[in-house]
Amino acid sequence: MPIHYKIDSEHGLLFVVAEGESTQAERMAAMQGWLRDPDFRPGLQTLADFSQATNVPTLSELEEIVEHIRRHVNVIGQKKIAIVTSRPVTFGVARQFGALAPGPMTVQVFKDRDAALAWLAEGPA
Repeated sequence: MPIHYKIDSEHGLLFVVAEGESTQAERMAAMQGWLRDPDFRPGLQTLADFSQATNVPTLSELEEIVEHIRRHVNVIGQKKIAIVTSRPVTFGVARQFGALAPGPMTVQVFKDRDAALAWLAEGPA
């Protein structure tokens, strides 16, 4: 699957990586996967590395993702999401996600993974 995740419980981080082309069904399945993971807990800071992704969600797919997050906002909790991108189109879609994301989430988009991790290490928003 081109989207996979890992939870680092010790550091309170959720790592999400998308590589290659992903379908909306794969995106939704990945989100359901980490929400059901026994190590998942509200407030995990998230690093979403989309630097190797070759496609992006459409606006309607992005809205579906945001609506799914809204339905699960109590489970997800307050958090920071650092999105790492390498392509301009991915950067733009990630910024659009940040504008649509529910209130308890602070989203920043980065071109550098180390800068994204440093921002997450600063602690909660």
